[in-house]
Amino acid sequence: MGQFDSVMNDPQSRRTFLRSMAVLGGMGVLAACRKDVQSGGTGASAATSAIPPITDEDGNLKIHEWAGYDAKWLWRDYAKAGYPDPTFSFLTNTEGVIAKTAGGFYWDLTHPEVGYIQDYYDLGAIQPWDTSLIPNFASLDPTLQKTGQLNGEQYEIVLDWGYSGVIIRTDQVDPSINSYSYLFDDALAGHISWFDTPWIISMAHVTLGLESDPLDASPEDLQTAKEFAIEKTKNLHSIWVDYSAMWDDVAKGNVWAAYSWPDTYVVLKDDQPVQYVKPKEGVFTWAEGLILHSETQNYHHAHAFADAWAAVEVGQRLVSTWGYGHANTDVDLSQIDPDVVEVFGLDDLEAALSSGIFDAYQPQRAEYNRAWDEVKAAAG
Repeated sequence: MGQFDSVMNDPQSRRTFLRSMAVLGGMGVLAACRKDVQSGGTGASAATSAIPPITDEDGNLKIHEWAGYDAKWLWRDYAKAGYPDPTFSFLTNTEGVIAKTAGGFYWDLTHPEVGYIQDYYDLGAIQPWDTSLIPNFASLDPTLQKTGQLNGEQYEIVLDWGYSGVIIRTDQVDPSINSYSYLFDDALAGHISWFDTPWIISMAHVTLGLESDPLDASPEDLQTAKEFAIEKTKNLHSIWVDYSAMWDDVAKGNVWAAYSWPDTYVVLKDDQPVQYVKPKEGVFTWAEGLILHSETQNYHHAHAFADAWAAVEVGQRLVSTWGYGHANTDVDLSQIDPDVVEVFGLDDLEAALSSGIFDAYQPQRAEYNRAWDEVKAAAG
């Protein structure tokens, strides 16, 4: 296990991984990351020689994605190359994809948060990328790419990052509270919306000020946070799985506080009295990208698709459209709405990620999923 891996596997270091990296040597560690990532750092190219060439592949990629990520501009260079359009299916949350994959559901590529790489690896469902087949990889932020590695191999091409914070309507909610407590507040009863994710339990954990790691809680704290979330289901308007339905509820005033990604703010801010809250407890922060199925028959097409997604033009449009960060370091933030850059800290990746609770592997994944199932059952 390398130095970075030791940091990431420590519960407290995991919560602020970039701050921990600074303790371990700051820019020296970052420079080492850059050298490792840009040289490939995977050893995968040796195995590639045994894989049939792209001309022997049928090119019919099956991609299991978040709704909206099938947009052709995200993979425009792949389309321009004349490859067959991928077949997309859509996920609700990553927990569901892992369960379906374990049950035999097949995809060539899917798009999880980096905290789930170990789960897929444990299933034997993924293989490392050969980054030498992804020309745009050299332009991707090396610190983000390090979070996509296991055992020194690049198992995820990390492409986008953002927050799981809270969108509030400032005409109904006091923005100075600045807390995940918005998602549980009795005063907002009937006007709260949660996303379908066990992270709600972790948000309950930090709202209560419990001392253990919110992503790897002690049994007592997990029980306490679960019971608190169950009790607060009485205040819900909805548990959303369709982000556009949540946008609509916030826009109409049905929902005053919702678990939200940055896109909600970017879409609604010019027409609605909304504010994106990165709570004082530490905002939950994620990075995600593409993973490659261990049994794909379209190895080279998958690499071409990932390369298209990694292009600077894609990053430019993704940041502008959704307010997510993109891993391509050549994105020109001077061309992005200054308000979006400021609100989401897009001009300082290290500060943005180190100020929050960064997603990482959860050894108690099954326990959190069971707890969340109990919460949802209570919500009816």
